[in-house]
Amino acid sequence: MTEFGPAGSYSQCPEDPQPTAATPTVNIPAEVLAAFQKVGLPDSSITVQPPGGETLVNFKTILSTQAERHQIQVRLEKVDLDVVLEVWPSTFVWHHGDGTTQESTTPGTPWTEGADVDGTGFITHIYTRKLKAAPVSVDTTWSAQFKVAGATAWRPVDGTVSITGLPVTLDVREASPELVTDPN
Repeated sequence: MTEFGPAGSYSQCPEDPQPTAATPTVNIPAEVLAAFQKVGLPDSSITVQPPGGETLVNFKTILSTQAERHQIQVRLEKVDLDVVLEVWPSTFVWHHGDGTTQESTTPGTPWTEGADVDGTGFITHIYTRKLKAAPVSVDTTWSAQFKVAGATAWRPVDGTVSITGLPVTLDVREASPELVTDPN
């Protein structure tokens, strides 16, 4: 049901508290969006493999980050109401440091012994030229839904929050073959 009052319109679910004559009408979804934009979300940090800040030209470099769905308790002071925000990463923009970007809906998977880099979940990039101190980063966009504390119905938050990632530097080197003699 939508009601109109001095502060504009708002949506109300049956389990939401009913406004009284003395309570000014407040746009609850807008208040939730404002709270979502202020809550502390995880930093957008990037993991690059191979480790050590170096990779090779024409070699698959693996990128990943840590970002998971979680819940945050929030107090809407204007209406004296506790809500639960459920937030999740919805988009990742990977900045490779060579002028290219890549978008995904997954945080990437770190490589482990025996893993197939061409398999599902890996975010990879192949550098085509040498680079010195390329700034590599990931930006994470978070989406959310909310419910009044103690209620069961979730409602979408109309908006997202993007966290710009801090870059790490990556040197892209070119491998040169060397003949070595067998010491035996």
